[in-house]
Amino acid sequence: MTPLPLITTLARSGALDRAWTLFRGGGYDAATGDPAALAVKGRLLKDLALRASGQERADYLDRARAAYAAADALDPQPYLLINVASLAALGGDLDEARRVARAVIARLDEPGWAETPYWLQATWAEAMLIAGDAQAASAALALAITHDPDGWADHASTLRQFGLLIPALGGETAWLDQHRPPRSMHYVGHLGIDPNDGAVLRAQVDALLSEQRVGFGYGALAAGSDIIIAEALIARGAELQVILPNRVADFVALSVRPFGEAWVARFEACLAAAAHVNEVTEVDSEFEPLATALAGDIAMGAALLNARTLESQAIQLLVIDEGGGPYGDGASTARDGTIWNQAGGQQHVIAFPRNAPVAPSATVNEGRADRPLLALIHVGLEGVDSLGEGDFARLNDTGIAPWLSHVATLSEQPDFAQPIGTAWLYGFASIARAAHFARRLHALDPPPGHPVRITGHYGLVHSHAATVYGPAIAGLLAVAAGALPGAITLTEPFALSLSAHDPKAGRSEHIGEHDLLGGGTMRLFGLKGGDV
Repeated sequence: MTPLPLITTLARSGALDRAWTLFRGGGYDAATGDPAALAVKGRLLKDLALRASGQERADYLDRARAAYAAADALDPQPYLLINVASLAALGGDLDEARRVARAVIARLDEPGWAETPYWLQATWAEAMLIAGDAQAASAALALAITHDPDGWADHASTLRQFGLLIPALGGETAWLDQHRPPRSMHYVGHLGIDPNDGAVLRAQVDALLSEQRVGFGYGALAAGSDIIIAEALIARGAELQVILPNRVADFVALSVRPFGEAWVARFEACLAAAAHVNEVTEVDSEFEPLATALAGDIAMGAALLNARTLESQAIQLLVIDEGGGPYGDGASTARDGTIWNQAGGQQHVIAFPRNAPVAPSATVNEGRADRPLLALIHVGLEGVDSLGEGDFARLNDTGIAPWLSHVATLSEQPDFAQPIGTAWLYGFASIARAAHFARRLHALDPPPGHPVRITGHYGLVHSHAATVYGPAIAGLLAVAAGALPGAITLTEPFALSLSAHDPKAGRSEHIGEHDLLGGGTMRLFGLKGGDV
């Protein structure tokens, strides 16, 4: 029997059908006396309803409401009863929704509930919203946030729920904006700034951060614009997330120290104040433009994904030089600016002339011809590795070969494909194309009894004679070995970069961690929703 927490994780990862199959297969659907199973049933049915339409949606909402009501009858809890009220509202039964909401309000007057002050107050706010008093709901939500001012994920969950409810109740959602967390910002700019002559730029950055209410910053720490922006973020108490293209020592040697020791001291101060430092590659002793591109993709995606996760907004700040074009002469700045603009993101540009010399990049070694930046999709079938030759041959004839024939007809095809044992590795120069391929493949019916495991990774690889290999491939194989069957599991570099390149590809939701060789962890995400 699959544990209920794993079933919930599968649903969050996007494998909703798989989660529902395991829920029913484990006998939970018949567990009418288990409030935990009934609550999970309500949650799964609600998720199924939100992706459905018409009568199917209405039926799922009714069944979800009944499940939560049954759970509440066994173990009365405010969170169970408020779900009954909200599902009634989403299903259009506003009289019943208001009746149950009033019962929630009365229940919350009773002491001793095992919930945090935030959730008790947020539940009260939701009940007031459903009962028809949006003004009281807004005031209650503001009070809830004071109980846990940095509980961004909990705030976001409430905002997401209110965003569903308000239209169903016939209201406008604009008032929610005052309760949203601070904005997330990706930043990038040029190197050519005298460390003693950046006060004007700093004042412009300070004004923008204040005006846009920025609370999270994502970018590198190169000498010049990056460090000035990071210092401004730190000064206002914003969370600084540093994303470097290589290891700290190599980054300092290439992108900080050559521009003066004064920048090194400021770099070290910013690094010490950062909430997190991400060294996205181990490229050493050379300038690798593709590593810089990867770091830019991850930083942009991190800002966007953080904003989406927190139900807030993301912006981009570019500091450009006096060169031609909309983004000046800086190649990395122009690349990131173009990607963000094409995705339709809010963008702010500060023009600040270069007032310090910058060595031409052509004077250093730039990259390797055998090291492309690729989006990789690993595809395996659950249970096939344990089959003997006879069983495998029969499955191949009746299931695998026909399935592979369907894969070959998908409208999105990889730039290369290579088998790895009983699995397949597909590579794409475009991460957006890779994601669309994964989603189309996920929509195919797999060989009976062998759900597909799809794992995505984005990174630098080595290539020779139409074959790719290297540490990134080894890392992908390690993640794929534990990937959830029936889901699309993405590594953090893939999930974040996809958010930057293709906002319509779907919602990436954090589902767990992967232990890295040599220590540390990598976050894993499930890809759900999006256009197939």
